[in-house]
Amino acid sequence: MRNRGLVYKKIFFAISSLATSFVLAEIIMQFFGKSLCRTEGCKVVAQHVRYGDLSILLIGLVTFSLLAILSFPYRSVNKKGLEPLINLILIVSLACEGFFTGYQAFAIHTPCVLCLIILGTMVILGILRLLAGETALIAGFLSLTAVFGMFYLVLPAQTTPALPEHDRLILFYSKECGHCAEIMKEFEENKMPVKHLEVNGYAAYLKSMGIEHVPTLFVNSQYQKIFITGTDAIRRYLFTCSEASKAAQKGNQDEISGNPKKLRQTDDLGMTPGIFSPLEILAQPGEPTPDAGICKEDEACKE
Repeated sequence: MRNRGLVYKKIFFAISSLATSFVLAEIIMQFFGKSLCRTEGCKVVAQHVRYGDLSILLIGLVTFSLLAILSFPYRSVNKKGLEPLINLILIVSLACEGFFTGYQAFAIHTPCVLCLIILGTMVILGILRLLAGETALIAGFLSLTAVFGMFYLVLPAQTTPALPEHDRLILFYSKECGHCAEIMKEFEENKMPVKHLEVNGYAAYLKSMGIEHVPTLFVNSQYQKIFITGTDAIRRYLFTCSEASKAAQKGNQDEISGNPKKLRQTDDLGMTPGIFSPLEILAQPGEPTPDAGICKEDEACKE
């Protein structure tokens, strides 16, 4: 029985060492602008960390390093004195993993693969400690379950990213999207006052609106608040706005010459209410096709 416990502790050391290397590799990759995690959940979680996801990775690196050092099977110091410390680190870590898992499951509804790998590693380490006779780890699994359950019962307040209030045209784009670069160039050539926002900071917000592609134009005018996705749809919308604006200006001039008291009201985009119905332009059957000028938010997309 004692030999079996020693085997479990050696496996514990090996896994914690591998986990240390895994987290260290992710930290190094992030310095080069890359990541082992390609899911949208990783990006969303990173956006909600106060000091960036690097701070969480450093905590994980320290945690796994401590577990590897303290569980080193050939150390000469008193092994018994370090066992409670190993248990304490694992119990706290499992409780924290309950929070991270609950946040992904019930707040952003998107899995972070990197977080799930670390969760699985912590669970395996906890099971190995239990098999080695460390019953204190029962408290760790109870903590994980309790925190996860409370996250389900009491969701934290949702924080909606603040959109610019005074910009009437807001374009959500991705650096990896060729269609985004195309439409942004057209805006610049036509000197259009469009606010550009990178989609990473607003992915969860847009997903809650049912939007998963870029470029997406948000029209934030007095009479319209709509989202338009795809370069083709954006061009059609802006063309119609331009034509409507010209018609409105011509109508105003005609009415001024005939009856100064009756002026046609236009909104802050130069559009006349009632002239343009976005549903006529944007309503298209089925899902957008690849040639509609759209890119998936979390994927590289070139022309």
